[in-house]
Amino acid sequence: MTLPKHIFITSLAITLVVFFAGLLLGWYMDSYRTTDVLNDLRSNELDTESYLVEQAFWDSYGGEDCSFADDRLNSISVQLAELGFYLSSYQKKNIFEEDEFQYLARRYFLIEIKGYILYNELKETCDIDNDVILYFYGPDDPDSEKQGYVLDQVVDKSNGTVDIFSINKNFAGDQAIETLKLYYNITVTPTVIINGNITREGYVSYSEIQEILDQGSS
Repeated sequence: MTLPKHIFITSLAITLVVFFAGLLLGWYMDSYRTTDVLNDLRSNELDTESYLVEQAFWDSYGGEDCSFADDRLNSISVQLAELGFYLSSYQKKNIFEEDEFQYLARRYFLIEIKGYILYNELKETCDIDNDVILYFYGPDDPDSEKQGYVLDQVVDKSNGTVDIFSINKNFAGDQAIETLKLYYNITVTPTVIINGNITREGYVSYSEIQEILDQGSS
């Protein structure tokens, strides 16, 4: 049976309306996610920059202030972890504005590096016992995904004594990331750097990481 022409046209019109509504909704959600992540980035960047400036002040004029070091480190680590989660979710769902995402991702990784530098400075200056893990991952690497879950477990069970900074090894176009990779000779993913001097390439189990951390604290 042949459908009347007006029914066919109406059906096509409805399909087009739904399609364009989906596009508009996608654009709106993309814009919303971008703005949300950008606002978090700005806030975290200012916090990190403030801590770095304060540290530079004490270096230049003498003395040190370690009274809030633990709180600062934990604050930076928690904020970056949350921001990384949202940014990762954004990447998986996003279909628009790839240039905008690359910009946000680059800013995020630079803040991670700043946080890592700040952490090590405060750890040395203030004699903080926290452990720090620098984690290089590949976004499409199954072992990196498993490693990420393990590191989440390490942090969750550490009672605030382990902080992790994660870098996408395959992120291109930023010299600071390339410098970090060169310094630590990063060639594969995943790779974890524990307390700046212990390197493990490939997937590392929870028990092995915990054993290394326990040995370092003994």
